[in-house]
Amino acid sequence: MIKLTSCLVPLVVLSIQSAFSQSSTRETVNQSIQWFAITSNIKMTKNLSLILEGQFRQVDNFDPQQYQLRTALDIRLSDHFSVVPLGYVYTWNYKYGKQPAAFANNEHRIWQQIFYKHSIRSLKVDHRLRLEERFIQHHSSLNDGTIINDGYVVKQNRIRYRLMARQPINSVKIEARSYFISVYDEVFISWGDYVTYHEPDQNRLFTGLGYQFDKNLTLQGGFLYQLLIKANNAKQENNLGFQVQLTYNIDCSKSNP
Repeated sequence: MIKLTSCLVPLVVLSIQSAFSQSSTRETVNQSIQWFAITSNIKMTKNLSLILEGQFRQVDNFDPQQYQLRTALDIRLSDHFSVVPLGYVYTWNYKYGKQPAAFANNEHRIWQQIFYKHSIRSLKVDHRLRLEERFIQHHSSLNDGTIINDGYVVKQNRIRYRLMARQPINSVKIEARSYFISVYDEVFISWGDYVTYHEPDQNRLFTGLGYQFDKNLTLQGGFLYQLLIKANNAKQENNLGFQVQLTYNIDCSKSNP
């Protein structure tokens, strides 16, 4: 796993370097963001869980940016490894901010994931590698101004890697009534229809505080920076604000031994 980490972590540095090295040639805007998430892992058996997630993302004065519903089956392979062989997301996109898109194109998405977790003394470290197949809505306009919905015909792919670390503050490990510091960085690379920029095109950097009420309920919040380069490499968003995430897990495995 050390070799895997040594290969993937430099992607974070590469994404930041490539973004800022070319930012002078892009139309760049700075915006505030307010992101909220509710996540639940419903444990059905010892090794099988159902993931349910809602993402509610706003920009500037809480104007809608993107809303998202996600679900998947998660298979636990060991105490450290789990995989998602197939998941689904529906995304509602909005014309938002200082660089609004011409049309609000929603999206169907299929995804797969490998997740690995380990500890370095009291520090909890998570690695998440996710692959996404995206089917994005496309609109066009006629000369008379009529808007035509062409359907979900734009096909794109994306790979993303997230490195997260959590350090307990008032206890040796993260458990009930524990406060912790949380930090993560996630880098994205896209390819497919209309994508002409094939270097890392998005980076999300988060740092904040969390509190675990019990083994099933956790709340964390903090500062989030999102760097987003548009598919044609002509525009860039620097979005800074906060993210709040509530996690509530449910264990149904006792009735399904």
